[in-house]
Amino acid sequence: MTDRPEPPGAASTRHPGIGVFGGSFNPPHRTHHRLAQAALRTLPIDTLLVVPSGDHPHKRGRDMAPAADRLAMCRLAFADLPGVRVDDRELRRTGPSFTVDTLRELAAEHPGTPLYFLIGSDNLAQLPTWREPAAILALCTVVTYPRAGHPVGPTELDALPVPATERERLRAHVLTLPADAVAASDLRARWRHGERDLAELAPAVRDYIAAHDLYR
Repeated sequence: MTDRPEPPGAASTRHPGIGVFGGSFNPPHRTHHRLAQAALRTLPIDTLLVVPSGDHPHKRGRDMAPAADRLAMCRLAFADLPGVRVDDRELRRTGPSFTVDTLRELAAEHPGTPLYFLIGSDNLAQLPTWREPAAILALCTVVTYPRAGHPVGPTELDALPVPATERERLRAHVLTLPADAVAASDLRARWRHGERDLAELAPAVRDYIAAHDLYR
């Protein structure tokens, strides 16, 4: 996807959508920030919801910072982007946190508003294993962002067990920006080994991690 100029008069008739950017954000880093900027710039949205996950079904028992800390770090990491709103709904839920529940809530809260859900190309192949994948595809437009080593092309999309029409929608909604391999798990490991001047983290996030003694 690239920047799209709007035809005359489109701004007055367009119904802006809402972007949904979920993840553990453990911690949020520069790539998350860059993706948020790209989504706000290229998608027909005026708001991007950053939604830290609660009890993530795929990440239980891993090196997860407390929910309150991940929420606070997200607010710091995206504070300079006016179109971003950090949404804590998944952290307020009890039990497992499922994307389909968040999308259903947002659809009910904003009837008629298109939803655009961001997913990394490294996770796209896992989408059919998520809770109610058909409902996810019906509730939103899935927008894939590139991750190093995980191309999004005909071979990868044809392997997905989804209807051909959905594969075409997925093919049409890929953010065109450079892929990188920044991983929060690597940042946590480097922090634990004494690295403090991590360029991938915003200074405010680095200060928060140090002040709250996270990732010991």
